[in-house]
This record gives sequence, C-alpha cells and structure tokens, in this order.
Amino acid sequence: MSSVYNWADDNDSGMTQAPPRPVAPPRQAPPRPRQDPPATSSRAARVAGAAGAAAGGFAGGLGSAFTPPINVHVNGGGRGGGNNGGGRNNDDTPASGSGSHHRGDGMISAIERIEFRNEKDIIDLAKAINRLGRELHFIISMRAEEINGVLSTYKGHWYTFGASSRVKARLVSAHLKVSAEAAKALGVGALKMAHAFDRHFIKPEQDARNKQRGAKQARPQFTIGDE
Repeated sequence: MSSVYNWADDNDSGMTQAPPRPVAPPRQAPPRPRQDPPATSSRAARVAGAAGAAAGGFAGGLGSAFTPPINVHVNGGGRGGGNNGGGRNNDDTPASGSGSHHRGDGMISAIERIEFRNEKDIIDLAKAINRLGRELHFIISMRAEEINGVLSTYKGHWYTFGASSRVKARLVSAHLKVSAEAAKALGVGALKMAHAFDRHFIKPEQDARNKQRGAKQARPQFTIGDE
C-alpha cells in the first residue's frame, strides 16, 4: 500500500505561503489652527445690537404717544366722546385724553400737601375738601344729565327704542347721580368737621385763655340800625 505524499513537506513544490504584505498606517490630517474672530466683527455686532435696541425703544415711544381716542359703541350704533379723562384744565380748556393735568389734580395734590401744624391747617384742609366735593358734584351731575340725554334718544335695531330708551336712560343715569350726591356729602362732611373742631378745640381754648387773663366775655347784644 502506497503512502500519501505530503506536498507541504516539499520545499520545491511551490506551495509555501507568501509573507503578509505590510499595511501602511492611516494618515491623519493635522488639526487646523484656531483663528480668533477679528475684533472689528464683535465691535460691529455690539454697535448693531445697540442701534436695534434704540430703534425698538423709539418705535415703542411713538406707539405709546399716538394713542387713538376711545369710542363707546352700543351694539354698533352711536359713538361716545373721544376724550379720555374729562374735566377742564387750569386755563379753563377741556382736558384731552393725553394725560394732561386738570383742575381736580391740583385740588387733590393741595389736600395731600397740607401739614398739620396749627388750627389753620385743619381749617384749610376742610376748605380744600369742600371745594373738591363741590367741583365733583357739579361735574358728575352734568355728566349724568348728558348720559340721560344720549341714551334717551338711542334707537336700537331690534329691541331698545322709544319710551323704553327713555325709561332705561333714567335708570342708568340715576346711579351716577347717586355718586354726585356722594361727592356733595364729601364737601358737607368737611364743613361739619371744621365746625366740630372749632366747637370742641378752638372755642374752649379761647374761653379758658380769656378767663385766665381776667378778660370779660363780650355778650352779644341785639341792635337795629347801628352803624
């Protein structure tokens, strides 16, 4: 029996394995140097941002300055006054809706500025409150009559018209007239306060001072025709 020939043991057979081919390592690109942004670009960005903020503030100021007047619509029919504020200025001109100061602002600030140092300050406070109450009573009463006149002639498209408008107008304006009476009571209450202060504080002090000095109190006498 013949043996099997081993071709791997034969050096001349050409079956030897070739050595592995060397593999070159992968090439890595060198990192690019970092470049800082030029100073002019950041400065230009800051200038542009400041200009944008200034433009936005200017536009906002214009938007708040040009405020349209407020109109009152009742179901699409009729328009109210365009002035937002009412009252009159110190020069007796109608106050507009632009936030201008009118007479009532001066009265209120006068009341706030009074400092209580003697009896005259309390009397001045009573006079200032009475003046404010009378002014409010006059203005609110006039506005209530205006509302009554406007609503009494209102003609609705579907429901309110004629006698119904006049009745409802009186009901609406009556509530504002209550506020007018409250303003009148404000002034009357200030006068009553001044009278009570005079009776409970000023008069007793004057009587006690005159009594201590020995001065006789002059009794009022009834006379007719004396000059």
